[in-house]
Amino acid sequence: MDVETFAHQPQLQHAGRGDRVARTREAIIASALALALAGEVAPIVRDIAKMAGVSARTVFQHFSDTAELYVAVLGRVLAAAFGETDFNMSWPLDERIAMIINQCSERGERLLPMWTFVETLQRRSAEASDMIAQIYTANRAQLSQWFEHELAALPAESRERTLNALAMALAPESWVVLRERLGLSVEQARDELTFVAGAVFNGGVARA
Repeated sequence: MDVETFAHQPQLQHAGRGDRVARTREAIIASALALALAGEVAPIVRDIAKMAGVSARTVFQHFSDTAELYVAVLGRVLAAAFGETDFNMSWPLDERIAMIINQCSERGERLLPMWTFVETLQRRSAEASDMIAQIYTANRAQLSQWFEHELAALPAESRERTLNALAMALAPESWVVLRERLGLSVEQARDELTFVAGAVFNGGVARA
C-alpha cells in the first residue's frame, strides 16, 4: 500500500460510514412519512422501524424522540409542497390566478392524506408550529410579489385586506375544507378557489 492510498483510507471509511448513517436516517424518515400518509396521526416506533428494516433502538440512535422524527417528516413534506415555483410576472391576472390555483391544488393533494398528522404535530411541537408559521409567512410574501401590480393600485388598507383574503383562501386548510368537509372533487375545488381569487380582485375586498 503506497503512502497516498494509506492516507486516504480513513477518510474513505469515514465517508462510507457517513453514507450508511444518512441512508438509515432517510429510511426512517421515509417510513414514518409513509405511515403518516396512510393516515397514522402518530406513527409508532415499532411500525416505523419494521418498515425501515431497522430496530427500534436504531430509530432512537438517530432521533432523540418521536417528536424530533415527526418534525423531520414535516420538514420533508413542507419542502416538497412549498418549493420554488417558476412564475412570470408579466402574465395577465387570470393566467397568474390559474397558475396559483394549480399550485395550491397540488400542494393540497400532497398534504390532504396527512393533514391530521400535521395539525396534531403543530399543536404538540413548538418547532413544528414555528416551521408552519414560517411557511405561511413566506407564502403570503410570495402572493404579494405575484400580485404586486394589482395590490399597488389599491389604498394601503385595502391592499392588506386583499392580501390577507388571498392568503386565507389559498391556505392548505381551505383545500381541506373543500375536499374533505364539502366533498368536492379536485376540479370542483379548483373552480371554487378560482372564483374566490377572482372575486378578491374584481369586487368585494379590492374595492373596499
